[in-house]
Amino acid sequence: MTPLAGPRARLSRGQRLIRNLREIEPWQGTKRLVRLLLTVYRRPQTLEERLRALGARIGTDVQLQSFTIDERYARLLTIEDDASVGKGTTIYLSDGTVNTLSGDPDPPPVRFGPVRIAKGAVVTRDCIIFGGVTIGEYSIVAAGSLVTKDVPPHTVAAGCPAEVIGSVEEMIEGKFSDRAIQEDKRHFYVYMPNWRRRKRIGMKPEEQDLYYEENFLKHGY
Repeated sequence: MTPLAGPRARLSRGQRLIRNLREIEPWQGTKRLVRLLLTVYRRPQTLEERLRALGARIGTDVQLQSFTIDERYARLLTIEDDASVGKGTTIYLSDGTVNTLSGDPDPPPVRFGPVRIAKGAVVTRDCIIFGGVTIGEYSIVAAGSLVTKDVPPHTVAAGCPAEVIGSVEEMIEGKFSDRAIQEDKRHFYVYMPNWRRRKRIGMKPEEQDLYYEENFLKHGY
């Protein structure tokens, strides 16, 4: 009798796993083992890593919050260096509406459109971007906008559908000049390193939260 056969013997986790695998069909046991190994060794992917793996062209120093695309067509998405996509944004790379609607045996085709978010562009929160659109270099898409056509470089686009409402330079001069900030009674302003600089200096999220907390207290919040 082997030591493992005694009434007081204790099996290790690995021994129990092997014993259990032997008690079920070989193929099912193999699948169970593979699932176990994937659970143990799988490393969670960031959104950027997943999009790259699916064929999207992603530049360096991008800021990608949680946004939605049909990942089957990720290869149609390009996000260039220093660009930013805000939380809640949806990017459509295809349109199969008429194809779905048609009852014809030979229905109209599904339309696909690559999307390019150019260098330094900022797509803010909860935007919708249709296929075939280019967001120009260092442009801004305002929160909640519906983008159905190209946004020229260095401009600000807003609305449903989005239209150019001015240049980035005009927005800075009009809303973020010293005079405009002093005269604004509805908001308060916190001077903060942007995300690129925070990344370079290694500023942690909890340090950023503390910085904001201290400034909120100064303004009575």
